[in-house]
Amino acid sequence: MDAMVLAAIAKWPNVPAVYGWLRLDARGQWWLREQRLNQPAIVDFFRRNYARDGEGRYYVQNGPQKVYVALDAAAYVARHDGSAWRWLPDIDAGMPRLALLDEEGTLFIEADGELAVVDDRELLALSECMVRAVDGQPVAEADWAAWQQGRLALQLRLPGGSLPLQPLERDAVSQRYGVVLVPQG
Repeated sequence: MDAMVLAAIAKWPNVPAVYGWLRLDARGQWWLREQRLNQPAIVDFFRRNYARDGEGRYYVQNGPQKVYVALDAAAYVARHDGSAWRWLPDIDAGMPRLALLDEEGTLFIEADGELAVVDDRELLALSECMVRAVDGQPVAEADWAAWQQGRLALQLRLPGGSLPLQPLERDAVSQRYGVVLVPQG
C-alpha cells in the first residue's frame, strides 16, 4: 500500500468502511456506482491499494477508509497475451495450475490458491486451445458431456504449458476460494 495511505490509517484508525459503491467487473474495469472509471491515476491508485481482509472481502484502502469492492465473478481478472498470464489488478499470482469452466461458459484460472476470471474477450481464442488430455486432439461436441460427467479429462494447452480443465459450479466460487463477492456492512 501507498505510504500516504498507511500514514492516514495510523492517524485515523477508526473510520467506518464503505459498502456498495465500488465494483470490479469481469473484464477488470472499476466502477463507482454505475460509472466506469477511466482515469489512469485513480485506476492505478486502486491497483496499488487493493487488498483482502480476513473474512475474504476485497477492498481498496482509500486513505484511512476501506472501500469494499463488489466482484462480478472473482477478485482478479486474467488475460493471456499468447505467452503468459497477466492478472488485474496487477499481482504476481505465480504459475497457474488449473483452469476451471462453469456451467455458464465462464473460464477461470487458479494460481497459488487465488482465482481469476478470464476476460470474456479472450474466450474464443482460448477455446481453440482446449484439447482432450488423452491424445491432444481438439474437443468435439460429444466430448463436453463426457467431461462434465467426469469420464474424459480436458486441458487448456498453451505455449507455456497445459492446465487441467475442471468443471466449477458458479455458486461454489465463494465457498471454494473463500471470497465474498458482494461484501455487506
